Amino acid sequence: MNELKGKGAIVTGGGSGIGYAIARALVEAGVDVIVASRRRTVLEDAAGKLNALRVGKATPVVCDVRRKPDIANLVNTARAVMPAIDILVNNSGLGVGSRIVDCTDEEWDLVLDTNLKGAFLLTREVLPHMIGRRSGYIINIASQAALHGYANAGPYCASKFGLLGFSEALQLEVRESGVMVHTLCPALVQVPPPATEADVNDAVLQAEDLASTVMFLLRQPGRIKYDSIGLYRF
Repeated sequence: MNELKGKGAIVTGGGSGIGYAIARALVEAGVDVIVASRRRTVLEDAAGKLNALRVGKATPVVCDVRRKPDIANLVNTARAVMPAIDILVNNSGLGVGSRIVDCTDEEWDLVLDTNLKGAFLLTREVLPHMIGRRSGYIINIASQAALHGYANAGPYCASKFGLLGFSEALQLEVRESGVMVHTLCPALVQVPPPATEADVNDAVLQAEDLASTVMFLLRQPGRIKYDSIGLYRF
């Protein structure tokens, strides 16, 4: 997918933070992007900024990735406004600060359903379209919590470990169908982004670091498969 102009993408959690940075990089490359999240006002503001770039087109779609009807609406909208869904970035995610002994069922379900099941539901909805065209990229935004356990983050770690395993299994299933699956495992990222250069935290990653990595992956020859990519502040 060396030539990105004219391609179509879905980015969940695309209204702010990492998702917005990825959506912006895609739009700047001439990709039409569906930006999705639960917050309508944030989405509409993000889409307005992206469309002001006058390169690729951004379309906001309110979507809670835990809900099948929202997923179906998201994909149907994408198919209606762009020629194809070439790229899916599963970025929606959240965490809770509970110890396992204190974690409620509701907290566990919120994190696992958003970070893991949401990626599964959306991927499952998009896959037939990609497999039918024998082309597509699925990029899952995991975390260093997919590789290491952290105290007071049990549900988050479980969801990201699961997302990494899901990604590896998926790649084996779709490799013969021309669909590529990649996973990013970043360390801490400064979110929200710094307002000024003076506010940049030099100890952590910036959202643009993940966006540039996504763009790197999309521009590689299809014969190359990268294992999960860890990103750290150097």
